[in-house]
Amino acid sequence: MSKLFLMMGAPGSGKSYWATHHLSERDKYISRDEIRFSFLEENDAYFAKETDVFEEFIRQINDALNKYENVFADATHLNPNSRNKTICRLTSKIDEINVIFLNTPLDICLARNAKREGRKYVPESVIKNMYYSIKMPEKEEGIDKIYIIKPNEPMEIRCLK
Repeated sequence: MSKLFLMMGAPGSGKSYWATHHLSERDKYISRDEIRFSFLEENDAYFAKETDVFEEFIRQINDALNKYENVFADATHLNPNSRNKTICRLTSKIDEINVIFLNTPLDICLARNAKREGRKYVPESVIKNMYYSIKMPEKEEGIDKIYIIKPNEPMEIRCLK
């Protein structure tokens, strides 16, 4: 039985931090940014190799779904199109698709981002645009549960199916 957890949230919301602090030996964490940074050369633009990055992201998720009980796919996944782009490319058997939404206030996202350096830093205008474009998952997307994480609050779980 394998479960896919799509990490969801604006840059700086804490997706990577949360995922890496909640894994067990039965889990696999796959970061699109880690893949991206491993592909890029020093002078490459951020999205210079995006097709290759996405293909590798999908390949790693499919491989992990065959080996691990829980797979955490870390990308922003802010709207139905971005979630669908990932879900539709998966070929491995998935028993449950869940979303972990880091619902972090914009000011906290911006403050965390301000501490980033190099390629990890995201322009504030980009974060603001992404933040205001967030669309909650709906059951028509094939999502089973949404785990909503807010700073300093208990986790909220919404079952969609």
